[in-house]
Amino acid sequence: MTSTKLVSVKVPLRIFRALPGAHQGRSRFILSALEEKMRRQEAEWQPTTERGRRLKAILDRGAAERGPLLSDEEVARELQERRGRFH
Repeated sequence: MTSTKLVSVKVPLRIFRALPGAHQGRSRFILSALEEKMRRQEAEWQPTTERGRRLKAILDRGAAERGPLLSDEEVARELQERRGRFH
């Protein structure tokens, strides 16, 4: 079962007029637009300039030295440990 939440937002009139009608697929339209936006944000960043490509190469080489990124839970645990040491 999918859980849902009701969200209320103010939309400029010009955008509201472009949306489908209430019983003509408005919710489906908005959900698909939000899903598309989220997919675009998940795409890996790719530099477009030569300088950006050089900086990305440096970051990629350093990734092996830094090791894997911490999960949200690991960050919270480390912060709690650090705060416990000083307080």
